[in-house]
Amino acid sequence: MDRLRSYTSSTASEIPMDANEALNDFYRDYPHIIFIRLQWQDYSGVMRALVLPIEEAFVILETEKQPFHVPPLLSNCSITNQYIPDASARHIQWLVPDWSSIRLIADPQSAMVMCGVVGTTISKPVPNRDLCPRRALVDVVRQAQESWNLEFLVGFEVEFQVMKASSATGEYVKHSQGPGNFSVSGLRDPCYRYVQQCVQQLLVLGVRIHGLHSEGKRGQYEIALKPLPPLQAVDQLHFVHDYLKDTFAKHGYMATMAPKPLISDPHTIGQHMHLSLESADGDHETSFLAGILKRLPMICAFSLPHTLSYERRLPFLAGETVCWGTEARIAPIRKIEASHWEIRCIDATANMYLTLAAVLGAGILGLAGQEPLLWPDLGDSTIEPNTREEPLPRTLQESLAWLATKSDDFATIFGLPLIQRYIELKQYEISQAGGMDPVKLRELFIELF
Repeated sequence: MDRLRSYTSSTASEIPMDANEALNDFYRDYPHIIFIRLQWQDYSGVMRALVLPIEEAFVILETEKQPFHVPPLLSNCSITNQYIPDASARHIQWLVPDWSSIRLIADPQSAMVMCGVVGTTISKPVPNRDLCPRRALVDVVRQAQESWNLEFLVGFEVEFQVMKASSATGEYVKHSQGPGNFSVSGLRDPCYRYVQQCVQQLLVLGVRIHGLHSEGKRGQYEIALKPLPPLQAVDQLHFVHDYLKDTFAKHGYMATMAPKPLISDPHTIGQHMHLSLESADGDHETSFLAGILKRLPMICAFSLPHTLSYERRLPFLAGETVCWGTEARIAPIRKIEASHWEIRCIDATANMYLTLAAVLGAGILGLAGQEPLLWPDLGDSTIEPNTREEPLPRTLQESLAWLATKSDDFATIFGLPLIQRYIELKQYEISQAGGMDPVKLRELFIELF
């Protein structure tokens, strides 16, 4: 256990790791492992994997003759599994495993490693990381440390709904009916034993868990993860998602984090993020928060990245206006305590590396411009409602329009090529998903997320 935790205590951006040594150490401790999943999250939020026999991974690392080559899926493939026209002819991509992220998974014969993506084009054959979401997050964290002496801790609330296939129609339906919302009756649901089973194993595997409870409806649960540094926090989030999905699939169920699985059910599923700011050089809280609020409509292009995401644009869910407040769950940003916020306008369809990079980067831009906090604390009952509040984008198209209009501002965070590529893919994705049957589209989201 101590050795496994040591693999996940640092990132490739902090302590260079020898890939052969890392894999050999892991295999020595877990010789039953047969397969390695090299996983990456694409711009649509889909988790993808190249599965290698562990012997082949050793061969590739030892000979250094072959990269882990994959099709150009990162920034070219839509949620409907279709490429942007001509994308495959223009982009070549391969995986760069971060061996510090290696973990055992629910499949007892397998382990997973999270990867960055390096790309080239025919016209520019020099390898670059410009489009890589992990690179974007690593660069933002580095900039915060070097320029502002800032460090961050990030924790996620993993909400999920247990579904099953209807014996009559084959369509997905909720496993259970009845009240949830912290009710003990929700813990008497037959599928709760699998939730406990997952949590027990995740704890053994070194995942830091604060607690769990029944969510809004029976059969819906939330697992609160303890905070970690940004990159490790997102890696851990994806590991927990995979573990839950793999475990429930073994029992014939589907654990989904899709934002609104069923048209007929008003209940939704979020992916709230807790962010703590730690500064050794004074109080940066006000300008950091102002930077996020000023750019929240642009951030929504990453944090609410699909048309279905905007069905959560309501008070007490993702929020509907640009605002914040101390313990104000009606707002998209809830302040917990000094320099600790809950970002609520996020769901699990987001590429969380890009989303977190956008949030942190927006805060850094607020610091750089010493931006004033123009939005009042809605948690203070003595303050009149702010008539200046602007609405959050109502659609993905509106979010993308904000991002495109202010791309020069965000380009200092991501670089312009990533923003342009992201917008291009999302616009193509809107055109493809818009033509799908609404029920089939939600079933696709249930399966992918």
